[in-house]
Amino acid sequence: MKRRHLLAAALLLSGGLAMAGDHGHGKAHWGYEGAVGPAHWGDLSPEFATCKTGRNQSPVDVDLHRSIGTTNLPGVKIAYAEGAASIINNGHTIQVNMPAGNAITVAGHRYDLLQFHFHTPSEHQLNGQNLPMEMHLVHKDAHGNLAVIGILYKEGAHNPALQAVIDHLPHDVGQAHSLKGAAIDLKAFFPKNTRFVQYSGSLTTPPCSEGVYWMEFVTPIEASPEQIAAMQKLMGHNNRPVQPHNARYLLQSWSSH
Repeated sequence: MKRRHLLAAALLLSGGLAMAGDHGHGKAHWGYEGAVGPAHWGDLSPEFATCKTGRNQSPVDVDLHRSIGTTNLPGVKIAYAEGAASIINNGHTIQVNMPAGNAITVAGHRYDLLQFHFHTPSEHQLNGQNLPMEMHLVHKDAHGNLAVIGILYKEGAHNPALQAVIDHLPHDVGQAHSLKGAAIDLKAFFPKNTRFVQYSGSLTTPPCSEGVYWMEFVTPIEASPEQIAAMQKLMGHNNRPVQPHNARYLLQSWSSH
């Protein structure tokens, strides 16, 4: 692919409006099973129609053999401080809300971190396979556009960064609990090899709004089976199945950033 085509694709990825805020928790009741499960989201409310009609939906299968490798993708500059504001079990996921001041910069463009949350098993697939868990860090720019970083988990060694979240897991639904003073180091969640795939997608929950700038890291990090089980016990299965790629390209960085 020629350089001008790569630059055009990168501009396409960064364009489009997406709904900001709580990562798509709409008013109509929805879930992950039965008549309110992912196959029916588009029919539950007119606000959720994009879940059925959208052409750039997330998650997708991150097939590294079919992605386009390039050295022209912008790196991601991460400026996160230690700590978090609150944690909540919102009935769909465990979500950690972040205070102001945490941000990423992509090609000189700033996105502020709103929150991060988890899915068990993973929503994105890696070469056709789901992993035990995935973490999404949701960012918003000054115009309301969203950028989401996805981090995959595999079973392995005990993860101290994840344990800082598990130690504060809320079992009641809908009540935010303060995390003031909790030693949550977000930079410790990132894999050492930060090779990633970028694509234009959507929220993975209703209303499935499109125009979301996705950066999915392709090297999983480890968490112990006990840690993953603790998260899954509280959240259950809360992953949307992968969606068609349609006409989209997945652009893969060749090197770490």
